[in-house]
Amino acid sequence: MTNTVQPQIDGPLKVSGDAEIFSADGSLLEQAGELLLCRCGRSASKPYCDGSHKDAGFRDRGAVSAEYQPKSIAPDSVGPVLKLSLRPNGPIRCLGDMRIDDPSGTVAWTGKQAFLCRCGESKNKPFCDGTHRDSGFASD
Repeated sequence: MTNTVQPQIDGPLKVSGDAEIFSADGSLLEQAGELLLCRCGRSASKPYCDGSHKDAGFRDRGAVSAEYQPKSIAPDSVGPVLKLSLRPNGPIRCLGDMRIDDPSGTVAWTGKQAFLCRCGESKNKPFCDGTHRDSGFASD
């Protein structure tokens, strides 16, 4: 099964495959085949989407930059399960074999590590560009 992350137009990140999501303290929140994760920064049930993007007026067409280059990682640290780790007041670190599709389902990026925006302010969505530090994003 391929681990896929797909930004939804003006909505959440849809994660499909074999995924585990971990809180900032490292505890397992959920193991699932499909997750809808907030990327507008306004959900009351972070990291999950609760539909707040609609009232917040969140707008993003879901374009994915093929130029994204995260820090390199040791190849032996990656397995078939996509591990999603929440950074305190920051992005989601995705570790594992994955692809990121655009909203139409076309593969836009593949890799083994990505940091995905969850504050809603990145200029390089779905990837984190560090804007959360200045935007006042709070993950709790």
